[in-house]
Amino acid sequence: MAAEPSRTVTVAAFRVLVVVAFIAHAVVLFALPHLQFLFPPDVMELMKYGGHGARVAMNHPIIYLLYLLPFPAFIGLFLLQAWGRYLLLVFFGLTAVGSFFFGASISGPPETFFELVAMLVDGALLGLAFFSPPSKHVQPSNPTIERDAPQAGRPSL
Repeated sequence: MAAEPSRTVTVAAFRVLVVVAFIAHAVVLFALPHLQFLFPPDVMELMKYGGHGARVAMNHPIIYLLYLLPFPAFIGLFLLQAWGRYLLLVFFGLTAVGSFFFGASISGPPETFFELVAMLVDGALLGLAFFSPPSKHVQPSNPTIERDAPQAGRPSL
């Protein structure tokens, strides 16, 4: 009978996803506002209407704090701390509920790409963090080698 494949994610693979999410969020939040030459003039004009119809003041400092919330969550996830996944879940919950109050969202092609990457990786991180936490102890592909190695005088892999 064939061995069942491991369904857990290694710590290294999980951390790679955390770094990708961190970079995607950082590009959207910090780099793209300073790279306006990437956006065509008509898109720049449309982006001025982002937040139109908002029921809260979109320039309030609490709104900026909301968009900074995933960064400590990523640090917690990178360090494999349970609070990191709950903080990321709180960020998702607040943005989901906030979408009813934040008005229209208008973005250009580069921003849309990085937001999509961030959203997909964030979803993968949440799914892995809650349903398949990364395993620190990776099972060897052939456990009989590990058991037989000391008896044969060979070092264990």
